[in-house]
Amino acid sequence: MTLGLRRETVALRPSSSEYPALFQQERARVQQALGALALWVEHVGSTSIPGLAGKPILDLAVAVENTAQMDACISPLQAIGYTSFGDREGWGEYFFAHGNDDARTHYLHLLPIQHPKWAEYLLFREVLRQRPDLRDEYGKIKAALAATHAGRRAEYTAQKGSFVERILAEFGPTPPASLLP
Repeated sequence: MTLGLRRETVALRPSSSEYPALFQQERARVQQALGALALWVEHVGSTSIPGLAGKPILDLAVAVENTAQMDACISPLQAIGYTSFGDREGWGEYFFAHGNDDARTHYLHLLPIQHPKWAEYLLFREVLRQRPDLRDEYGKIKAALAATHAGRRAEYTAQKGSFVERILAEFGPTPPASLLP
């Protein structure tokens, strides 16, 4: 299984049984780079949901104790090949990408453990893992959007948002207790 997708493009690939092992390899690299700063490193996004097609890019969510520790994570992540984009959405989450414009392979979302987005990442993943009907519905939405927005990732992502919001509203706001530290 080859990871990577050209920046700004949308191309979905079938789910791969190799994704969990690839995530574990990257989790180990990130955990080693960040040490005690990383409280929790989770596999999120479409590649974390068996049976769901997605962009061949692994998403990692990394929780730290508080916002003061986020800046201390930048240099260690850059040292293992991540590019920092800071808080690009303005909601208190730092975003990083691994790879270059021709092949982005990993995205990393860094945020405090108490940030609402942390719980949302885990909740959305768990709902789709446990509800094949919702996973398949989301897959159909993504496929239709990918067909019409292949070169416009921002539009693709924005239009998936209503499904994500619906799931979070219906099942949220807290992920299963087994996923909380």
